[in-house]
Amino acid sequence: MKTLAVIPARSGSTRLKNKNIYPLCGKPLIRWVTEAVVQSNCFDDILISTNSDKIFTAVEDLAVKRHNRRDHVSTEATVLDAMIQLMQDTKNTYDAFAYFLPTCPFIAPEDIISGYQVLTESNCDSVVSMTIIPETIQLACIMSDNNVLPIFDNIQCGMTNSKFIKKYYKPSGGFYMAKWSYLLEKKNFFKGITKGVVIPAERSVDINTIEDIHYAELLKGTK
Repeated sequence: MKTLAVIPARSGSTRLKNKNIYPLCGKPLIRWVTEAVVQSNCFDDILISTNSDKIFTAVEDLAVKRHNRRDHVSTEATVLDAMIQLMQDTKNTYDAFAYFLPTCPFIAPEDIISGYQVLTESNCDSVVSMTIIPETIQLACIMSDNNVLPIFDNIQCGMTNSKFIKKYYKPSGGFYMAKWSYLLEKKNFFKGITKGVVIPAERSVDINTIEDIHYAELLKGTK
């Protein structure tokens, strides 16, 4: 199976300036995930999709190529929109596609290999990295005019004991993988048979603010 991997990394972040090249433990943020993708040895081609010379310079010594991200998908479009545009523009032939967010620096090569194996060895259309939601979702409520309105039945039925609490998951942002033809048709990773690979919380850190950087560095310092 011939597979293309893309790391989308536009410039212009607002909450943390120059986020994709912000130093994390002395290394540009984008370099963490790029090294993991390269070390996984799962992909025929790895592209850095960016509109910034500085971002690409941070990883250009690795086994990657540059994709010049179009202006209109660097500012207004979602990451998925930008990835679909890239797929539509590519002239090469691939069987599968994957993208990795540089804001999830601690994804490990073995996590990527696990996802790739699920995609290539099982009956599925896509594979997404997942992490457990630590909060007890069944106790969630909304409030309207100071009225407490439970979303689930657990509170009203007294089912708040741990034996009644299910585990819930969310995409970790580490990776999204799919069969090429499926993704081009559906333009979504969750409209077919989607498998999940659970990533431990310590490797599911998502960087958006300076506080996230400090937490990630603290986490790395404890290992």
